[in-house]
Amino acid sequence: MKERWQQLAPREKQLLILMSVVVLITLFYFALWKPLKTGIEDGQLRLRAQTHALIKIRQQAAEVRQLRSTGAGKQTLIEDSSSLLGLIERSAKQKNINGNLQKVQPEGQREVRVWMENVSFDQLISWLDLLSSRYAIQITEISVEHGNTPGIVNSRILLQAP
Repeated sequence: MKERWQQLAPREKQLLILMSVVVLITLFYFALWKPLKTGIEDGQLRLRAQTHALIKIRQQAAEVRQLRSTGAGKQTLIEDSSSLLGLIERSAKQKNINGNLQKVQPEGQREVRVWMENVSFDQLISWLDLLSSRYAIQITEISVEHGNTPGIVNSRILLQAP
């Protein structure tokens, strides 16, 4: 190899040295520099995302503490199916859908089956949200069929008290 080097013209030697330097710089860039830079950038992005998530969690925790201190979000306990029946009728009246209640039938001690006809889907969802969030009532079965008018539905719902 030394003999081969000696036989090369000075211009060829300069070209080989220059090419060797370019190859070494390229190897350094792609083997070391670029992966390190990419790793640092990815780490910074993850850090920003986690910092943002932490800020949101802290804001939500403060909101939860505030709601707990004011008593908002407290759930009322249901004693039996008769009080559940009364609650269903009162809350339906509160959401202006009591006229859509076709039938309310107890199913055991803590369950009630409800039939509603020609009720606004949005009002139905709002009512179910009220029952779930304020009274911890669970929807164990639900069947919703579209009515003759867009946004109007017929539904059968099985509700369970906690």
